[in-house]
Amino acid sequence: MAVKPLSSGLSRRSQRGFSLVELMVALTIGLFLMGAVGIIYVNTSNSSRASTLESQMNEDAALALELLQQQIRLAGFSNADNTGARRFSGRAVYGCDLGFAATDANFNALACNGAGTASDAISVRYEATLLNSQDAAGDPGNCAHEGIAEWAAAGEGGIDNMRLADNRYYVAADADGTPALFCQGRTGAGFGDATALIPNIEDMQVQFAVTALPVVDEVIPHQVAGYVNASHDALGDTAANWSRVAAIRVCLIARSATPVPTGDNSLDDVGFYRGCNGEELTSSDRYLRRAYVTTIQLRNARPALPAEWSLGANPWAFLYEE
Repeated sequence: MAVKPLSSGLSRRSQRGFSLVELMVALTIGLFLMGAVGIIYVNTSNSSRASTLESQMNEDAALALELLQQQIRLAGFSNADNTGARRFSGRAVYGCDLGFAATDANFNALACNGAGTASDAISVRYEATLLNSQDAAGDPGNCAHEGIAEWAAAGEGGIDNMRLADNRYYVAADADGTPALFCQGRTGAGFGDATALIPNIEDMQVQFAVTALPVVDEVIPHQVAGYVNASHDALGDTAANWSRVAAIRVCLIARSATPVPTGDNSLDDVGFYRGCNGEELTSSDRYLRRAYVTTIQLRNARPALPAEWSLGANPWAFLYEE
């Protein structure tokens, strides 16, 4: 039986390919889909990168605040001698609104910058022991983990042969030009190296919670009357005024480690943040910035029962009087 061949017309139709118009339409649709996928990828990548940088910024600020909290809570700590008196009875804290003129000056000779735009600086003092400080080759460590040897601290509110910690905190640029939280602390009779602790900290503003002004022959007030800056008349540069400090409010301005992609946001949206005083600020360098605030009570400086206060007397005497 003979097989009937396929018609030539059917064979031509089954072998026909895409026309030029069909090919162009397919290419256009493919390019459109590829572009849409690319845009989604870029936006997702930018959002992920911005989120990562913001998380890192939050971690840097949280670590800096935690470190300052731990140190400020120690301010004024002292063991007692065999008579029950405090071994350290000097000023626990001291600050400057525009930073210290020299971060390695003796406490009694600390001077503040008179002008400029520097961040605030603060000095924190306490008796260092292996229980409240990191071990540095057998000695209590300062803020840079350098050992604090015994020294004659009698002129600084302590006693001879004492490990008196005196750590200064401020903001400066590190070797790479990155703003960072710095510290410089005592190693004994002298000071150690200035050390960058936490990077990407741009500013530090410090306020002091002070009690009402004490009155001679009356019980020292413990109620906080308000928050003031270091240069305020309520503090000045006298030990009696600084003994009124009951707590310290610290505000840090932290920034992202690198500029963030703007994506669909404007530069103003990316650069907007609020400063330490609640003011609205905007930067145009694509760095994220945020203010982080905490208040720390001076637990070791004001734990005692109220006592009478007398003009010219040791302002810390009420801490250990019977």
